Amino acid sequence: MKKLDLYMIRLFIAPFLMIFSTIFIVFMIQFFWSKIDELTGKNIDILIILKFIFYFGISIIPLVTPITLLLSSIMIFGEISENQELLAIKSSGISLFRVMKPILGITIILSIGLYFFSDFVIPKAKIKAKKLGYKISLAHPYLKLKEGIFVNFLPDCFIQIDKKYNNELHNIFIFFYEKNSLVNTIRSQRGTIMTNNNGSIQLKLINGILYSENNTNVPNESSYQIVKFDTLIQNLNIPLEEKIKYYYDKPLDTKNLIEKIDFLKHQKKIILKKKIYLYKLQLELQKKLTFPISCIIMFLTGAPLGAIIRKGGIGYPTIIALIIFIIYYILLTLTQNKVEKAEICPWIGAWIPNFIFFPISIWMTYKTVMDDF
Repeated sequence: MKKLDLYMIRLFIAPFLMIFSTIFIVFMIQFFWSKIDELTGKNIDILIILKFIFYFGISIIPLVTPITLLLSSIMIFGEISENQELLAIKSSGISLFRVMKPILGITIILSIGLYFFSDFVIPKAKIKAKKLGYKISLAHPYLKLKEGIFVNFLPDCFIQIDKKYNNELHNIFIFFYEKNSLVNTIRSQRGTIMTNNNGSIQLKLINGILYSENNTNVPNESSYQIVKFDTLIQNLNIPLEEKIKYYYDKPLDTKNLIEKIDFLKHQKKIILKKKIYLYKLQLELQKKLTFPISCIIMFLTGAPLGAIIRKGGIGYPTIIALIIFIIYYILLTLTQNKVEKAEICPWIGAWIPNFIFFPISIWMTYKTVMDDF
């Protein structure tokens, strides 16, 4: 039996490492390609770009691991089934589950390791990525603006633009609050944005209108002042609290997540924004468990599938693995989006894909072990 265990482990390790590396590189290329316009040609230090990509790579490991296990298990068991090795093993009185046992053991160890990796390494990587993103947004505020959507540019400032091209902004809409909670609104045809030497953000706006709310002597009343301008220089100060938020925020490991969740739960009144934040924290806590469990489920799905289809190699197993994982990923994305909008409970949103796939994987394993397919 030890020889069989060692043989299965040797069969598993090489494909697993190869597939993991390939999928990881594909995700990294896709990420870099999606950010290429924002990260290149803006005089950003190449070291900052490489660090940013590196921290992203750390954060996608929990997503890459389940699909790697799924594809590896389909390939391995498809190959030994195609070569009649599985038939020979079973004819000697050894069950399929006994053949799966050594790789299942490795999968469980990987799952436990993935939990600790998600709890200790990934939160720190996310904090460092936030710091880098903050540095980039200070040096290049142009990058933070997105076409066609409102961006919470600073805590009390929101900016929407229709188009940005060659460091120039078009059809700009800005509203921001002053210290006395009065609202200022600016509409401008075009403009530019840059960082001053004193650390503030400077907007140079061309051809627009400023709507400024002013205090009156009557309590709870205010008046508007409307000013048309050809050129307006608007300086936006970066508050110290925003810097503290990015530089000194605690990493969201299990302990800190539970503390934050308990703190929000014990508040007497939870408004919508706080409820959404609470749900996001609860979802983050659940995800630390769902991805490790997904690894086991994907193996229990892939191994019997490989034994059934009796095809090794890359082609056929890859197609099947991609179909399964796309279904899993769509379910995961849809449910997580529902949670982030506070439409369903976090634990339900996090576990629905696993609740669906777990009984299927157990049923397939049982049927394959019993030769009932």
